[in-house]
Amino acid sequence: MDISNWKLYKLLRYKQTLYDAQRGKLVKVYFDIDIDAWTFTVNVNSDEPKKKSAIPRTYKKYVKVEFIGRLGNLLFQYASLYGIAKHHNMIPIVDEGCHLKKHFKISAISVNPLVNLKRYVENKGNVFEENAFKLDTKYNWTIKGYFQSWKYFVENSIEIRKEFQFKENVQTEATKQFQEIIKSKNITNVNKHTFIAVHVRRGDFTQQKFVNYGYTSANETYINNAMTKFRSQFSNAFFIFSSDDISWCKNHFNESNIAFINKKNSPEVDMAILTHCNHTIVTTGSYGWWTAWLIGGRTIYFKRFSTKRIKIRQSI
Repeated sequence: MDISNWKLYKLLRYKQTLYDAQRGKLVKVYFDIDIDAWTFTVNVNSDEPKKKSAIPRTYKKYVKVEFIGRLGNLLFQYASLYGIAKHHNMIPIVDEGCHLKKHFKISAISVNPLVNLKRYVENKGNVFEENAFKLDTKYNWTIKGYFQSWKYFVENSIEIRKEFQFKENVQTEATKQFQEIIKSKNITNVNKHTFIAVHVRRGDFTQQKFVNYGYTSANETYINNAMTKFRSQFSNAFFIFSSDDISWCKNHFNESNIAFINKKNSPEVDMAILTHCNHTIVTTGSYGWWTAWLIGGRTIYFKRFSTKRIKIRQSI
């Protein structure tokens, strides 16, 4: 059988000229095989199917973010990228070597290079900008900024939680260290305790240039008051501290129902350890914000994270 005459449309068609004994003449016979249904039909003297005009296909455009900052910033940028892309029915992408892909199960792919590209730059920090939800979808887009507002991704919270699942190596190490921490405190049944994550941001926020800018770091009084509040709600409260100044924490908090993450872990592992907790005490910074968001539960946050003269407040 000469298959060179097969025509590929929606179906496979084999054309053969045969002798029709009843008619006493040669006729064209088309053998049709429907690819979708896998049916076989025979059509005598049927015409060749006409090729339909090609229907223009509309391809989705891409949007990517220029990542800047550390882990808390990166999480805000990716979550906002995801929300902005989904709002426009576009595809979120990241550059090759994206830091978050090494530690989280994010789904964004890499596409390079982008053509027909436009750029959106955040105008103000720490505020939702409606113009980010008004991109022209005829173009691919690069967005730049911190995008530190939950409003960019509030409609995609379920998906973001899936995107921000820790990879197995991170989660395995975090689980191991969490178990070591509670074992060191003779806790044998985690179900009999309520675990409170305490993230204390100090480090750069205690430096003079940040103080001059208007940032503040939570003091001992705030943290003690927050712990007292949780103790009043949970008689079995147990606190696990993570900080960029763990020595300061140890010098100010030494109750028996307190433990510290002492190892020099990556920020991702520390965050994964804290997500084993039920509730959160947040001081300042985007890292603590995301820790609380991933944990869920109840959160006590430091509302005086900045002074009234902070330049960020003046820019909003």
